[in-house]
Amino acid sequence: MLDVSRRIDAAKWGRPHWAIFASTSIGYLMWGVIGSLAYLFYPSVNAVWFLVAPVIGQLAGDLGLSYLSDRRLGRKAAFYLTMMLYGVGSLIIVITTALISSASYYPYLVAFGIVLAEIGVEGEVPVSLSYQAETMPLRERERILVLTPNFDNVGAALAALVGFAVYGAVGSRYVELQVLGYFAFALTLIAFVIRYLVPESARWLAHAGRVEEAKKNVSGLEVSEQSASKQLNKSSSLTGRYLFLLLIGVSQYLTYGLMAYVVADYYFSGNTVNFVVLMANLAAAVTGFIIPIFITRVSMRKYGFGVYLGGALSMLPILYTLNLLGSNPVLFYLFLAVNMAFSEMAWSVRTVLEPLLMPTRLRAFLIGLIRLGPILGYTASLYLTSTLSVSQFVEYNLALWAVGALATLYWLLRGYDVQGVSLEDTAGEKLSLQTSVATSEKR
Repeated sequence: MLDVSRRIDAAKWGRPHWAIFASTSIGYLMWGVIGSLAYLFYPSVNAVWFLVAPVIGQLAGDLGLSYLSDRRLGRKAAFYLTMMLYGVGSLIIVITTALISSASYYPYLVAFGIVLAEIGVEGEVPVSLSYQAETMPLRERERILVLTPNFDNVGAALAALVGFAVYGAVGSRYVELQVLGYFAFALTLIAFVIRYLVPESARWLAHAGRVEEAKKNVSGLEVSEQSASKQLNKSSSLTGRYLFLLLIGVSQYLTYGLMAYVVADYYFSGNTVNFVVLMANLAAAVTGFIIPIFITRVSMRKYGFGVYLGGALSMLPILYTLNLLGSNPVLFYLFLAVNMAFSEMAWSVRTVLEPLLMPTRLRAFLIGLIRLGPILGYTASLYLTSTLSVSQFVEYNLALWAVGALATLYWLLRGYDVQGVSLEDTAGEKLSLQTSVATSEKR
């Protein structure tokens, strides 16, 4: 097992890594598109349940598919299951929009399609993060863990752009949703072709007892002599790591969702809804392409604290400009973009630390379990914020950012940096692996 891990860490970038990068990137792109559908169509339904319904799919995907990936399917097979779910969900949206859009039960069928698709795209997130952490060379690991999830923002921005253009041309949410459904289904077909090329995670194979298959999996990797991992001299309990990740997850997940989507649905109307979602996710996407340039050269502890503190401070000018929204919307979009930049940096803290701090045996499931708190908190927040004034809405977001700042302050003082450190060390697995190797040698 240790030999397999060292070979993965020291590998030069090659064809398998390109396939993994392309496969996971298109999955995140799908997540951005599917995750935007309920918000973009919300003005036609104007009921909070329509925003809450997809949460059912998110919970089922995060917990169910991640557990299946860890215990039964592995990473590659789980991807085929997730693709089937969001492909069928997209097809349901297209068919219902094209054939029965006049029926009174139409919103419920659309919601069912979105829920089914959400099971797939949301369930793919913990699997994808696990897969990338387990298969990427040490020198590129953090960059990939930031770069590929950023395609979620790209997908959301593309969905908002398509929605903005279609709604601006025909003035119909139904046509807008149908076009986005076709777009999502086409992406599913592309993903299916790409994912045929990816290898299984050798680390997952080894932990599943398929050691010889794991060795064969990595035997073709070309190894660099300059990729020795750094030593880690600190440790943290799994419970402490989980609670830390849970708190920063609640902070980032809620503030991103509320400011990138919900603020548009609750306080704007017409095509402005699409435009707010577009501007928010475009700012996040641009930031997501910049972060990989420096992410391997900073302390994740200091970076995380600075990002969450900055996110809290960035809410203050938004609070001011929202009160003057009618007279100066340009300032609102400017400060929203700044806040989304901090949100993307906070997301990068999560996408790096969640897979690196969780053990391989239950990595995907524990990442999904971390997301349980944010998703439940977000569901409650959808109802809570629907009754708030615009100022109270922003103040609520400010308080959520403060939770993340306090959690990252704890990690700054008590945690450790992960860049350049072997996955077995960051996840606290090295000791148990060495013990198992020594035991097998005695036998």
